[in-house]
Order: sequence, then structure tokens, then C-alpha cells
Amino acid sequence: MTLGEFPALNKTEGDAPFALTAPSSKSPAPFTYSSSDLKVATIKDNMVTVHAAGTSTIMAQQGGMGSYNPTSTSALLTVAPRVCTAPLENRQGVCVAPPTTAATVTQAQLSWSPAHFVLTWAEADGYCKNSTINGATGWKFPDQAQLVALAASGAMDGQGWTMADAWSAAAGSGTDTRFAVNLASGASTVFPKENKAHVTCVRAA
Repeated sequence: MTLGEFPALNKTEGDAPFALTAPSSKSPAPFTYSSSDLKVATIKDNMVTVHAAGTSTIMAQQGGMGSYNPTSTSALLTVAPRVCTAPLENRQGVCVAPPTTAATVTQAQLSWSPAHFVLTWAEADGYCKNSTINGATGWKFPDQAQLVALAASGAMDGQGWTMADAWSAAAGSGTDTRFAVNLASGASTVFPKENKAHVTCVRAA
């Protein structure tokens, strides 16, 4: 008996578990699945959990039932390494912010990650979108008004922050420019995106 397609799979370290789609079959017998390399991926029922970069052969096996004989097919799972842009560190497939003694602060029902290193605007945008910071995800780039309010609040006082210009999501009047807000004074300045400024990310508290 010929089974339907069971295509190759491509994932990246840290991806969420995913369900396998069984190949089409004339037999009503259920499929069972196995992974040839448990360091790369494990399978429970039809759910695959990715653990590390590498390759593993995913075997789909169908037992005999009635007039149908047992059969099987396989697909190659390729897991690419998670690429983390500095200063993020790859920890078991997750991009994690490096440790710091500076504290996350809360202001106006928002949590703010500490500003303590400098990046270009594009690097800062990727850092906020892709980071796990202090065990939390869901961070984003702050807008200009949010940064001005943060600077006025004094919430960072004594928390180990670098009180300097920090990028916002707001576009400046010139091409490829963005507003940065000084965390000490609240003053806004337009910088070219290739300049470097501090970065703080925001999420709902």
C-alpha cells in the first residue's frame, strides 16, 4: 500500500511544538511517530517538540488492520540554530537578554526593560521584538510619548539605568531617522537610524 506525501520539515531552535500531519492512507489504522535523534526533537502522540539544532528522521508507522498490511514512511526534520543579534545570547534556542544589575521598572501600568547598552535603531527594534528579558516576552519598541512620560516619572532613579538618549519607534522628519528621548531630561532628538543610542523595551505590566 502506498502512502501519501510526508514532506520534509524545517524548523528553528525555540519554535513552539507542532502537530504532524499524517500521510494519506487507504487503511484506517492509526499512525505512530518516532524521532531518530531525541536530542533534536521528541514526539508525543503527533506533537513534535524541538530541542536543539540538527537533523532527525521522523518515522510515521501504520500498523496492520484487516486486509491492510503494516506500512511506514519517513521525513527529514531539519532544525536550524536560532540566530540572536548581539547583545542577545542564545540559550537553548531562545534569544535572552544578558544579565544586568539594572532593574526592570513599572510606570503607568507598563514594564520597562533597563537601558544599559547601545544599538542602532534596527538592532534595537529587533532586540525588543525578539528578546526574552528577565524571563518575560511580548516586549515592543516604545513610542516617543511613552518615553517622555517615563523620563518625567523618575521611575528609573536608583535602578542602575544609564540615563541617556534612548530610541523610540517614532520616525523623524528626515529619511531613515528616528526620535530618541533623553531619559534624564525628557528632551527629544532626531538621529539617523545608523547612529547608536540606548534601548529600553516596553510591555504591559
